[in-house]
Amino acid sequence: MKRLFVLSTFLITNHLHAQKFEKEDLYRTWCLDKYSDEEAYYEPSKKEVGDYISLKKDMTYEVKSEGELDSGTWMLNTNGNYLELKSKGAEAQKLYLYFLSTQSMVFTYDVDEYRIWEAHYVSCN
Repeated sequence: MKRLFVLSTFLITNHLHAQKFEKEDLYRTWCLDKYSDEEAYYEPSKKEVGDYISLKKDMTYEVKSEGELDSGTWMLNTNGNYLELKSKGAEAQKLYLYFLSTQSMVFTYDVDEYRIWEAHYVSCN
């Protein structure tokens, strides 16, 4: 009985532990795949086809969003689990990470109108 308790406690604790994100896992180009909310998945609009985020080892980034290119510097805050993108002369944008693997990244934007949407990106390279 004691073993069962220890095993179940270990499994529950391990399951509840949040994913730890490492900046090395982000070094790649990520292509927009889809969006989701609590109810369903949605394809990107026509103007978003081809959107991507490229995070480089030198801590610079390039983003294509709705056909517009942007670039700047980025950082990973592991305490808050967010990426911060900062372009010249603009306010920093936060992307709150929910999931990261070598093939996929899921985050939400820190903007009121987009907070309910999760953005799903896949590795392009």
